[in-house]
Amino acid sequence: MQAAEATRRECWKCHAESGAALVCPRCAAVQRLPADADLFAVLGLPRQLALDLPDLERRYHAASRTVHPDRFQTAGPREREFSLAASAAVNRAYRTLRDPVARGRYWLELHGARLGDGGPQVPPAIAAEVFETQEKLEELRAAASPERRREVEALRDGFTGRLGVLRDELCALYASANGGAPSLDELKCRLSEIAYLRTLLGDIEDAMGEGLRGTDHRH
Repeated sequence: MQAAEATRRECWKCHAESGAALVCPRCAAVQRLPADADLFAVLGLPRQLALDLPDLERRYHAASRTVHPDRFQTAGPREREFSLAASAAVNRAYRTLRDPVARGRYWLELHGARLGDGGPQVPPAIAAEVFETQEKLEELRAAASPERRREVEALRDGFTGRLGVLRDELCALYASANGGAPSLDELKCRLSEIAYLRTLLGDIEDAMGEGLRGTDHRH
C-alpha cells in the first residue's frame, strides 16, 4: 500500500480520518488493513532499510497489545475479523523487518524487484570454494569416513562464519545509506550471495546426515 493511500484512509465505523493508524484515533475501532499493507507503515516506521532495532521492538509490542484479538472478544464480527488481520500483519511486519536479510528481500519486493526465479547463482567470489565443497560432498555421499566428515565440517564452519560476516556487511550497507538505500542491483547481489550460502549450508547438512546414516548402516 502506498503512503499516500494510507494517509487518506477513513475509519469504517465513525468515518473520521484514520490515516495509517491501526486503530481509529477518534473511536478506537480496529481498522481494516489491505492484504498488501506496507509493513513499515504497520509499525509506524519510516520506509528505510536502516532501522533502530530497540525502537522496532517497542513499536511491535505496543502495536501487538493495541490490536490483540483478546481485546475485541466482545466487539462485533467485523471488528473481530479486522483485529485478527491486524494482529497477523503486525507479527509479519516484526518478523520481516527485524531480520536484515528478510528486510532486504522485502525492500526489493516493494520496488518491483526480486532475486532470480531460477534459484541463487554461484557468487564469483566463492566459486572455487563452492566447487571444492561439491566435490567433498560427493565423496562423503559415496563413501563416508571420519576424515571426510571432518573436512566437510571444516567447510561448513567456514561458510557459516562467512554468512555471519555477510549479514554484518549488509547491516553496515544499510547504515551507510543515511536513511536512503543502496542500489537495487547492489542489494540483489548481496542478498543472492547470502541466499546461495544458505542453500549450500543446507546441502552440507543433508550430505552429512546421509554420510552418517551410511556409516551407521555399515556398522
